[in-house]
Amino acid sequence: MTPPFRPPRRQRRARRSIGIGTTRLSSPTRSAPPTPRPARRSKTEGDSVGKNMDITNPANPGFLRLSCKIKLLISEEAFARSAMAHEEYSSLAFELVHVDAGELITADMVGDAEVLVVELRGDEPQSMQRLTGLRTRFPGLPLVVAMRDADFATTRALIRQGVQDVIALPVQRAEFDDVVNNLLALSAKATDTDGDLAPVIAIAQSVGGIGATTVATHLAYSLGANSPRGCCLIDLDLQFGNAASYLGRTTTLTMEHLLEAGDRVDGELLRSVAALGDDGVAVIAAPEKIAPLEAIDADRLMRVIELARRQYDHVILDLPGNWANWTLSAIDKADLILLVVDLSIGSLRQARRRLTLFEDTGIGADRIRVVANRIEKRMFRTIGVNEAADALHYPVFASIHSDYAVVQSAQDQGVLVGSVARKNKVATDLAALSDLVIAALGKV
Repeated sequence: MTPPFRPPRRQRRARRSIGIGTTRLSSPTRSAPPTPRPARRSKTEGDSVGKNMDITNPANPGFLRLSCKIKLLISEEAFARSAMAHEEYSSLAFELVHVDAGELITADMVGDAEVLVVELRGDEPQSMQRLTGLRTRFPGLPLVVAMRDADFATTRALIRQGVQDVIALPVQRAEFDDVVNNLLALSAKATDTDGDLAPVIAIAQSVGGIGATTVATHLAYSLGANSPRGCCLIDLDLQFGNAASYLGRTTTLTMEHLLEAGDRVDGELLRSVAALGDDGVAVIAAPEKIAPLEAIDADRLMRVIELARRQYDHVILDLPGNWANWTLSAIDKADLILLVVDLSIGSLRQARRRLTLFEDTGIGADRIRVVANRIEKRMFRTIGVNEAADALHYPVFASIHSDYAVVQSAQDQGVLVGSVARKNKVATDLAALSDLVIAALGKV
């Protein structure tokens, strides 16, 4: 029996030296000199894999250099088991970064990726912590998990944490292309339609119970009264939210019904759930039942927010005091973020932590405004607005006086503060804040 032809040893070595994700300009011949072996690269340097190659590197003319927007972060061992490791030509370009499943993924590795595909090992806590950290640091980046033996429950749990999709290990080219192409198509569609979307104002709070919902309801009223399609106030304090009752709305349908509808939710269903008043404010109320914040499907929530942006002229998100994995994803949608604080040491300390988190996750300072609430005029107070700004290393955008009795009375009646005491300082401060927000929206 004639043995199969094998190229000379030197030629085989030259072909291996090309590396994964590269190709030659022409096939080697027996008379051709061996291709020089490239310098060894670190794990963080990626290979470009795919078509439309830009072979412009004079040091390595046989290598591809493609500015990829898709990145596959996977261990060498796991990638070697995939069929993609042995392909010279691929239908979808991506950048390969070899990194162990439990190793930290740095910002340099992520770079300018538009889609990130990351290996996950379910039996390694470090691998899961790494994924959670990625979702926190890059909330708006589409994330695909590649893992072995992912069952339905695991897949569902990952998607609830903000993962867009899950593919199997070893990675198969057809599944990889299908999932990534779908994500890129959705991303392109969202980019094309961004011009039709209403601005989003997120109301965050340093700690719970400092009047953030009061700010949200009064701001919604001002925006709704001055826009043809009104303002949608979405109560995302899904466990303890009271936005609907503060505005005197009685609802039978809540955010829970929209989330349960999944892909079936549309503009008509959203409007049927939103409780609309004569003031031009449509409120999507928090659920009646208390459920774990982590049980919320992030993708479904983002769809509800996007639909609201198409139906109304302004959207306000009243965020919870305790944050979950989806909270930063919601904040990332905001054109303007109002961080409500009071002048207590605990509130300012937590506000500083929130601001640091915003900075670490790439949320620009130009989108953030600090609002100091419940300001008391006392002669011997230890912390004032100026001291708060110094402590936060951040300017205070607006301040609102304290009048607990009047505010509580208005909330109990389901009306705005101005309806109880028209010339009250709280009412005038909230109206002034609304004017500042409208002006700020014109600049972002």
